[in-house]
Amino acid sequence: MKKEHVRDFYDVVWTEYVPEFEESKRHLELFFSAEEIQGKEILDCGCGTGIFTNIFASMGARKVTGLDISPGSLGTGRKIQSDLGLANVEFVEGDMLELPWEDATFDIVWAWGSAHHTEDPDRAINEIERMLRPGGSLLLALYKKTRLTWIHELIRKTLIRTPKPWWLPLAKIMAFFLWPVVKIRELFRKKARGGESLAELILDWYFVPIRHYYTPATIRGFLESRGYTIEKYHPGSGRFESASNFIFKARKSA
Repeated sequence: MKKEHVRDFYDVVWTEYVPEFEESKRHLELFFSAEEIQGKEILDCGCGTGIFTNIFASMGARKVTGLDISPGSLGTGRKIQSDLGLANVEFVEGDMLELPWEDATFDIVWAWGSAHHTEDPDRAINEIERMLRPGGSLLLALYKKTRLTWIHELIRKTLIRTPKPWWLPLAKIMAFFLWPVVKIRELFRKKARGGESLAELILDWYFVPIRHYYTPATIRGFLESRGYTIEKYHPGSGRFESASNFIFKARKSA
């Protein structure tokens, strides 16, 4: 699968579904306070709808740049920006594997669930890390590799071979039947991030063209080998362990 397939996929998904603003803001505030954001230059790398791009901007960042490969997603982000009347936001169409800025350009880099959808996520993570100034903060969320990953991948690789016009209806049908299971699961494990519909999540879980998985230990080792201090670790943001993002917030050595 090529990056063009990922671009075309999100051109559909992020115009059909937009995460809820206040729920997404509450999630962002788990990792960054308003004081940490004030006056900072921030990169939202693989910004999708730009929901986090615009939240950062509304919380007092000096400038926030949202980069994504999908023009449809960027159009959604610009609409949110226009609705909020934000002047400190810029959206850029581009590839995470070849970021167009010089080293150490940003104070904060937010890479929520994006590197693992590239053809070469190791290179994407290195590019993300290159963007950050000494003393800056990185938020990196990646799919977790578990004992159930092979089952998830078997389902995904079957479903992505269905005709594309079927994808949205199939996701909605799956959401209908999974809804009771999700509600039961939430009694024991509440999803860390709200504001997303179940059909949207199913599209992202089972129909996205490229998915890669990591273990938290691998990413912790990478960050610490580069001189980062781990400030926060969240073991999973999803309702189901096999589909969860794990999240590291880390500070680059000054």
